[in-house]
Amino acid sequence: MEEDLYTCSNEKLSFKYCDKWELDEIPDQSNPDCVATLTYLDGSLLNVIAFPSQMPSLGEFKEVIQESLLDDGAEIVSSEIVDVEGKSSIQIHSKIDIPEISFDMFTVVFLEEEFVYIFELRTISDIVSEFMEIVKTFKILD
Repeated sequence: MEEDLYTCSNEKLSFKYCDKWELDEIPDQSNPDCVATLTYLDGSLLNVIAFPSQMPSLGEFKEVIQESLLDDGAEIVSSEIVDVEGKSSIQIHSKIDIPEISFDMFTVVFLEEEFVYIFELRTISDIVSEFMEIVKTFKILD
C-alpha cells in the first residue's frame, strides 16, 4: 500500500513527505533562510534552507560547507558530488558530538540558478532512506 504524500511549497521550491514526518508550523527561527522544518516520528529534525548565492560551482561550495562543519567540531564521514533525480548535488554525512547529544547529520545541497537549496537531517536513527525519499521529490518552482 502506497503512503499518502503531503506537499510543502513556497514561491521557490516544493517537496513531498509522508505522514511519518510532521511539518512544523514555524520553521527553525535560528536560521532566517530556513523555509521548512519537519520532525520525524523519533524526533529527528529536517531543515530545508534556501538562499541566493554567487557560488560558482558545487565543488567550491562543497569545500566551504566542509570547512564550516570542521570549524563546528564535526567529523566528516563522507562527502561527494552525486546525481539526485537528474540534479547534481553535494551529499555530506557528518557526526556531531556536543555535550548534550551525539547525532549524525546528512546534508544534500543543490546549486541551481544562483540559488542554494539545502536539505539537512539531524538524527540519531537510521532514517536516511526516508530522508532521501523527500530529497528526491524536490522541485524548483518558476
